Amino acid sequence: MIADDESFSRFFVVRMIKELGCDDIVEAVDGADTLAQLKRCGEDLSVLILDFNMPHQNGLTVLKMIRTGAAEVPRDTNVLMLTGSSDFVLVGAAMALDVDAFLIKPVSEAALVDRLTKIFAESRELKTTDVYESVDIELVSQRVLGAKPPSQTPRVPLGSTIRASEAPPREIPGTARVAFDEVAVGAILAENVRAPTGELLLGAATVLSERLLNRLRELQPAIKLDYVRIYVKDEGRDRGS
Repeated sequence: MIADDESFSRFFVVRMIKELGCDDIVEAVDGADTLAQLKRCGEDLSVLILDFNMPHQNGLTVLKMIRTGAAEVPRDTNVLMLTGSSDFVLVGAAMALDVDAFLIKPVSEAALVDRLTKIFAESRELKTTDVYESVDIELVSQRVLGAKPPSQTPRVPLGSTIRASEAPPREIPGTARVAFDEVAVGAILAENVRAPTGELLLGAATVLSERLLNRLRELQPAIKLDYVRIYVKDEGRDRGS
């Protein structure tokens, strides 16, 4: 299913999917239509490609309803979220709701193939319903519906989003500043990871699973995350921690 209120965006994504050999495609034009189509599809739906910013229930609300069982489809339905390069305020909440992939607009066929491949290859275990219920999306939804101009978005220090050209970050005992491409699965964040506009993407003490690392890699063209600070074992401290 492709759910996007922009008709030209749906057209191009549908065309790419058909070129990949799939003709069984359902389209939804807004959030309310998405929920109605989900109810019709039920367990037959393999992937929902879902836009963030839609009227009559935004994509984040739809994702939460899926994960909490309120959308009348399996809670583990695969959800690939379409996002613009400035939708950082939504990313953290989507990750908390175990989104299966991000795809930045404009969509390329190579990126679409990569995300779909990951969706069907990754293993995951859903959290309990109450965990997803506790994810607060109200403020995020208000920001989306309000379409707040980027110039009014508050900026805060980038935390662990460090550029090579910046001054050396503060030292934290027992930690190391590691190139993002070299971060191993299971590493633990020592500082928050924030978007360029300041929105929190991942908090300190988060264990970086393969799924979380994949989500950050998908956002790399937009967030340009060069380095992160992680906790290291004692034997690693002589490597520049």
